[in-house]
Amino acid sequence: MLRFAVYDDSSDGGSVLKAQQTPGDAPKGDSESEWVPLNAYLVGPDDLPTPGKITAVDGLISCQKRGGRAVGLCVMYEVGSMGRLMLQTCLLPDREAPYVLSVELARHRIKMFITKSEEWQMFDLSDGHPAMKLWEQARQLFSKALICEDPVEADRYARQSLEQGIEATERLAMAHAEILLHRRFATRRASSSTLGVRIAPTQGGTQMRELIARDFDVLVLPLIWRELEVEEGQYNWDPVDRWMKWAKDAGKPIVAGPLLDFSKAALPEWMYVWQHDYDTCRDMAYDHLERVVQRYSPYVGIWNLASGININANFSFTADQMIDLVRMASLVVKQFRKGARLMVELTQPFGEYGATRTDSLQPLAFVDRLTQGGVRLDALGVQLMFGRRDDGRATRDLMQISNMLDRFFLTELPVIVSAMSVPSALSEAEGGWWHEQWTPQVQSSWVSRVFALAMSKPYLESMFWSDLFDHSRAVNQDAGLISAEGRGKVALQRLVAMRKRLRKPLGPLKLPSKSDVVGEAQT
Repeated sequence: MLRFAVYDDSSDGGSVLKAQQTPGDAPKGDSESEWVPLNAYLVGPDDLPTPGKITAVDGLISCQKRGGRAVGLCVMYEVGSMGRLMLQTCLLPDREAPYVLSVELARHRIKMFITKSEEWQMFDLSDGHPAMKLWEQARQLFSKALICEDPVEADRYARQSLEQGIEATERLAMAHAEILLHRRFATRRASSSTLGVRIAPTQGGTQMRELIARDFDVLVLPLIWRELEVEEGQYNWDPVDRWMKWAKDAGKPIVAGPLLDFSKAALPEWMYVWQHDYDTCRDMAYDHLERVVQRYSPYVGIWNLASGININANFSFTADQMIDLVRMASLVVKQFRKGARLMVELTQPFGEYGATRTDSLQPLAFVDRLTQGGVRLDALGVQLMFGRRDDGRATRDLMQISNMLDRFFLTELPVIVSAMSVPSALSEAEGGWWHEQWTPQVQSSWVSRVFALAMSKPYLESMFWSDLFDHSRAVNQDAGLISAEGRGKVALQRLVAMRKRLRKPLGPLKLPSKSDVVGEAQT
């Protein structure tokens, strides 16, 4: 069994932490209540989630795993100026004495910097580069934590090391992104489908259409089954019809779907009758697909065949049934338009669900099974939505996002960020935050970095924002580019500016002088 000790750095005696405060909580006095590890799960080799039981009593986190392999712990952790983030430890052997959680989180971050520096061939950064200076500081603090006999003091050093280490890896990721971005777009501009936005078909208006026509390249139209087929056999096509016709007249490429989405938010209530009858469920899905594709095939350039079907979060399918459903959807699309492009969407690319749903398929395993099953895809959709506790949307740092995107290079498929967003206000503390609690300014800062980071990947084609405006049924609450009152947020301006920047070649990368680098590091 693995055990981790969590210490309260603010307590006079350095006692084991027994309460985790969240914004808005009432003070708990002497910290007598239990510390709860948020969003915690175990990870095995290749950072794949693995089943296990995690409990916390009196500041000690106990992890009961299955099998004899070494595992690590992934948990939400508050790291000073870097925010409240999902972080993980290295794979650790069982031992009787508890590990100090902050020390093991810092160890993994030190290791990540070394691993990615080698993978990206970034060891040639000057010693004065901010990333290298921060990493060296983190390493020294980590060394102090290792030699401390007092675990409370070790925890203090480790927390400082972790904070410096996360900033170091983020700066490394952005330095690497800037190099690749100029390498990719030095002599050519980005494609005409770089930036897209998702719009709820029930909403509309002249100003909204003018904004999309002016500032976005692609229109993403969700086809939610329960909103289309309002009663069994009765469809309401009007909202989608209006947007399809407008996009065609405006010359905007359309990404439509998902055609298959078995989540609670998308599935009609009457489909639950067939939840345990796969053959009938498949036939009902086929009839729906045929109606939708036949109606909209003249308009749609890319069809999103399925979204999150590999998770088994609502309806449960075997691996073979998952592949069969996606294959069926692809054949229906090709039946009406052979030249249409096809994609599937991964809603939880970090794969946390694998720790609790043993009948699910991890993202890369799912794509591999599709390939082996003869399903030919033209692109792979990956969602980057953070700021919520559920649905794999707990906040991650920039290095983790970059590292995750790198893994999809192995699929040899073009990647589309099919839904990206973070909130502009903190509404769910358990979902974490990046650097500071979410505000319009923090949202804008996140946008600028993630856009550049993602577009630097040579295999990434396009990025689509998850919702144009805030509304009650938005995919990610408070994450729209336009407020519910109709005011554009700072993130909208930032996205449009970055799209405009890539409208022309960037030219060669101009590296800062050594004096400039040293000055930035000192500030």
